[in-house]
Amino acid sequence: MKKIKDMSVSGKIIRIVLILFVVFLLINYKLISYGIQQGLGQLEMVRNAVEVDTLLNDKNYPDSLKQKLLIIKEVRQFAIDSLGLKNSPNYNAVYDLKGRATAYVVQAAEKYRVKKYLWKFPVVGKLPYKGYFDENDAKKEAENLEKQGLDVRIVNPSGWSTMGWFKDPILSNMLNKNEAFLAELIIHELTHSTVFVKDNSELNENIADYVGENGAKIYLKAKYGDTSNVLKNYENVIDDNLTLANYFLRSAKKLDSMYCTENFLTLSDSLKNIEKQLFISKIIDGISQLNFKNFSPEKIKKGRLKNINNTFFTGYMTYYNRKDSLEIQRINDFDNDFFRQLKFFKEKYGK
Repeated sequence: MKKIKDMSVSGKIIRIVLILFVVFLLINYKLISYGIQQGLGQLEMVRNAVEVDTLLNDKNYPDSLKQKLLIIKEVRQFAIDSLGLKNSPNYNAVYDLKGRATAYVVQAAEKYRVKKYLWKFPVVGKLPYKGYFDENDAKKEAENLEKQGLDVRIVNPSGWSTMGWFKDPILSNMLNKNEAFLAELIIHELTHSTVFVKDNSELNENIADYVGENGAKIYLKAKYGDTSNVLKNYENVIDDNLTLANYFLRSAKKLDSMYCTENFLTLSDSLKNIEKQLFISKIIDGISQLNFKNFSPEKIKKGRLKNINNTFFTGYMTYYNRKDSLEIQRINDFDNDFFRQLKFFKEKYGK
């Protein structure tokens, strides 16, 4: 009798566990489906990537691209040996995108607040973007978010990182960059494999950007010298990007303040949209008043600023909101020593 009772209890426990498992699958169906799709996309990249050394020994592979691969090998080794970034298996192979976009990244924000929409993921926590390998999947996600009354946009990133969770290949479109920005990109992505802060994508991206830029400068100085044109041109572009980013960050605060005024809150949605677009138009016009070293304000306005909504500004917040504070931290807390600061990042946020 006791054995029969024990089996009966065990059977009930198994049934309860199975029911809970089925409920979990039903509740998290979309997340699990998304994870499988992304896993398959990443697996396709890894399986079809060709080792760098194989391409370097391929007589049919263009010499111009071989030169870029040699630079990547050099930068990667520099990042490991001189900057102390993690020696991961990343960027030892090349995946040919065959003209396709790297990925399709969906971003969203509140319609009348400059506030990010966040997705929740296991392990990595909350992120202000959701990536897809398939454009149609990204468009469906964007359409669903728009139906919820959110501002949405889809962007194509220049690089792709799984934050060190998988083996990331060099993507063929990376090879279109010049040496300075190729160095920045590789160091940026290797930083993601070295340090990670859960639920803080803004700090993760700002640190990776900051280390990428400063690491690229150190690499260029070591290779070409402190007074080289290569270094000077790169520094000018970095300064111009920061000038533009800080302008957009200041403008985003003003835009968000406008959304909170009593006059705006009492308007109908149609009038709110008109006021919103007028304010954004003024922000765009204000670019003409900025002082750049290399950039042309008119080219920026024509090339970058299309269909701007709140996600444009929250995107800048993700990548630039803490840049100045990281500079101040280096000066005040580490006697302007970037290497000491980088060591601090690795000790505090190391993976």
